[in-house]
Amino acid sequence: MTTAVAVLSFTSCSKDDNTDTNKATWSGETVAVTDLDGTEGPVFFSLRENKIIDPADSATARWDVYFNGTTILLNGGSSGIGEGEGQVVAGLFDEAVAVPNTGWVKDQPGNPALSPTNGNAWYIYNDGNANPPHAILMAPGRVVWVKTADGQTAKIELLSYYKGNPDTSTEAFASLMTRPPSRFYNFRFSIEK
Repeated sequence: MTTAVAVLSFTSCSKDDNTDTNKATWSGETVAVTDLDGTEGPVFFSLRENKIIDPADSATARWDVYFNGTTILLNGGSSGIGEGEGQVVAGLFDEAVAVPNTGWVKDQPGNPALSPTNGNAWYIYNDGNANPPHAILMAPGRVVWVKTADGQTAKIELLSYYKGNPDTSTEAFASLMTRPPSRFYNFRFSIEK
């Protein structure tokens, strides 16, 4: 499993009253994660330590984000003992400097915080009638805001669901015969200091 530093960004909805206008700048360092391998099952990841956490520690507050296919869980609510919660907001990662005041959601049984049912869709699925067919594409212009297991604020930009963060507009990607393998998470993130 290859892990590299990548930057991931999520943005909350564009409601003017949803952000903290007292915070004009973001002080966190951006970290990139490249090809986080989720092909052999769920991955528990610590944003605070920028590393994969052993599944044996899944009942602890050591992890912040859980990846399993297109399911992302946060260490809080029904998914863990931490303070994790999140939301997806329209915007650009580098421009997202004001932390949302409202809109935070915790995982609930069968209803993760970062899911379309909560208005927090972070990806688009192209069915067989769209091009590229049967593809998981990142929703453009979205920043994922999360609270880590210990309550720190982080922002994430999901970049790709495929190994090597390929160009999804190419013929090679459109073909299921030459498309790179999926369940390789590429993202960048930043935790507010």
